[in-house]
Amino acid sequence: MKHPAYLRAIFQIAFSVALVRPALSAPEQIGLAVVIRNDVSQVEPKISKIVAGDDIVRDELVRTNTDSSAKFVLRDSTNLLLGPNSTLKLDRAVFAGEKGVGDIAVNLTVGAFRFITGNLAKESYVINTPLATLGIRGTTLDFLVQRLKNTVVLKEGQAHVCAAGNCIELTKVGDTAVVTSSGGRIEIAFQSSSSWSFDAACGGMCSQTTFAQAEDSLTTGSIGGGGGGGSGGPTGVQTATGGTNIGGGTLGGGKSGGNFTPDGLQNLLTGGTAGGGSFSQVSPH
Repeated sequence: MKHPAYLRAIFQIAFSVALVRPALSAPEQIGLAVVIRNDVSQVEPKISKIVAGDDIVRDELVRTNTDSSAKFVLRDSTNLLLGPNSTLKLDRAVFAGEKGVGDIAVNLTVGAFRFITGNLAKESYVINTPLATLGIRGTTLDFLVQRLKNTVVLKEGQAHVCAAGNCIELTKVGDTAVVTSSGGRIEIAFQSSSSWSFDAACGGMCSQTTFAQAEDSLTTGSIGGGGGGGSGGPTGVQTATGGTNIGGGTLGGGKSGGNFTPDGLQNLLTGGTAGGGSFSQVSPH
């Protein structure tokens, strides 16, 4: 017969392993949510609302609702901006130390985006849309991703856009690749300019932010953005309503409703603004 003390030791070891196991499988933090306007949610690996200050994790699928937008800053200082009714997935984000070799792959599913590269080598970035694949040799690109049409606008640097075995080089500011799908056939075309850009959806959040600045902004409220809002929340939390600090509780406001349509999104981004801030207190999700 085993001694009771022996059995207690086995139980304590098993209990300790059970406590440690969830921590070992916790998602890796690869960035921060710096600006959140209105209704922004994580869809994968779990469903939850995102608020400013939340961790961004590997393999995360993020979605913005109508009149909503977001700015995420990854650990290498890559900036990812989402306009209304947009969905993206961080398919891969690997960092081997602050200055180590890494790679980032982003899948832009639908909506409007701005992508600003960080400190990794340019060949470390891969961006996929439903119709195209991009290699980055520059810093800033705008995307309008619709079901049958994907538009890529070069804002700064260079990019290599490929679709259906054909590739286009974007080398000058304003250079645009338009990828269309019709009757099962995908075509890519070059334009020297575009009538659309992400600029109208910026609302003050489009300047590049380093990861160190992102961490600092969440305690000082130093990075702002347009739109309306109320008051509440912990003191010193950065908001997207003009960069002001807020104190105690959850904010309300903002319009809701409507579904994504290609024309509707483009009209919003070229002629409208996202109003009404909606924020909660900082907490991991």
